Amino acid sequence: MTAPALSASSLICMGRSRRAGLMRPAVPAGHATEFREGMHARDASGLEESLAKGQLSLLPARNLDLLCLAGELWLTRDGDAEDYILGPGQRLAIGREDQAAVQALQASRFRLSFG
Repeated sequence: MTAPALSASSLICMGRSRRAGLMRPAVPAGHATEFREGMHARDASGLEESLAKGQLSLLPARNLDLLCLAGELWLTRDGDAEDYILGPGQRLAIGREDQAAVQALQASRFRLSFG
């Protein structure tokens, strides 16, 4: 089963090692969850992304700050013992070495600021 085919409930319910295994394989070029330079409007405040309920997005391997603008996001990082639920106005720093994925628990919007 590929990452885009998973629902929010299936990711939350599966074990941490299984979720980590889903994030390890390389995402094929042109894949819908892949962030690419120029894919979204970029200004001084970073990239904004909208996700429908249950939609998953793999985060780029860069130092960045994720800010939830609307909705509710579930974020997991490979090797981190914690998972995170972010609501509007909440943020989380992601390191260059982190393999992280964010999934919308409801229709959501977030901003990535690069450091």
